[in-house]
Amino acid sequence: MKIIKGDGEIAEVNKNLYEVLPKLPKPIAELNLSKEQLFWYKFFGQQLVDTKKLTKPDLIHLHRLAKSVNYYVQAENKIAELGYDGGLIQTFKGGATNVSGHITVREKMIKEIDELSKHFGFSFKDRSKLVEMKTTDPAQGDLFTEFLNAKHG
Repeated sequence: MKIIKGDGEIAEVNKNLYEVLPKLPKPIAELNLSKEQLFWYKFFGQQLVDTKKLTKPDLIHLHRLAKSVNYYVQAENKIAELGYDGGLIQTFKGGATNVSGHITVREKMIKEIDELSKHFGFSFKDRSKLVEMKTTDPAQGDLFTEFLNAKHG
């Protein structure tokens, strides 16, 4: 669906009437993305722009995804660097062991990435749900489109 904006420009909107972003905006400055997080913001953001479904309300989720992927990568690198002792398992002075904080961060980030991936439709299952199907009778007119055409046409 398309709408005519106040300046006469035609904008595409999704079914929830949010304007679809034609290009990836700069990240929100207040969220202070690091260089690595900026890479993931651009990496996933461009893919989302290409779907023609990315809207302004999605940007906060894109920032979360960029940070989560970066934290996940950092945790994986630390686990690989430290190996079993310190990376996977922490051993206390008394001899007791537990999973390391790096594993905990890794697990939390995987959960967050999975949640955000569902939001954006990054899995086979979720992508199929994002396809917008027109289920109305093609013979029936679209009142909203007719209203816009009458108002601006």
